[in-house]
Amino acid sequence: MAKKIKNKTGRPKKGQSQITRNVILDSAWEILQTVGFDDFRLSTLAESLGIRTPSLYNHVKDTEDIFREMRKKALQLLGERLKESIQSVSTKQKRISPFLKSYRGFAKDFPNLYPLVIVSTETDEELKRLGDQILQICLDAFPLGEWNEETVHRIRIIRSIVHGFIDLERAGGFGRKESVEESFTKLTESLETGKLW
Repeated sequence: MAKKIKNKTGRPKKGQSQITRNVILDSAWEILQTVGFDDFRLSTLAESLGIRTPSLYNHVKDTEDIFREMRKKALQLLGERLKESIQSVSTKQKRISPFLKSYRGFAKDFPNLYPLVIVSTETDEELKRLGDQILQICLDAFPLGEWNEETVHRIRIIRSIVHGFIDLERAGGFGRKESVEESFTKLTESLETGKLW
């Protein structure tokens, strides 16, 4: 009588989908949203898939390969959200508020993935394409005029203001009783009018 073969580590568990690159990346996406980058381990990823860690290398190069794919996915998702937020708004002046709310909403919904979308994409052609798409949405939302050196400076100022607010909020930096939502509304109004207060 033949012996019953038990599941061995390194093979997909019974009833589990075949291990592919996409399956691995989908699992990594879920894990990163839970634990963040500092605590992400390939061993945890392999365990979640019911395989041994070396088996991952049949489909991904290394951790950096996974993180790059996560950046792509995060940039795509942010771009989709930002585009959707301003699609039905006809004038640029009225697009600023939904654009900023959507951007802040992404940071709140994906706190462990948000750091991926703020790093420059200039050195990677594929990531640059995604970054440029987000840049174009930004240009569609803000009345910045023609693309030139001055536009770059203005976008950097906008990013600094908005990211500064988000970063302080994420770190628990707003401890006073005054409404944080009201502060963000005033920030939005400042960018809409071009006046700080």
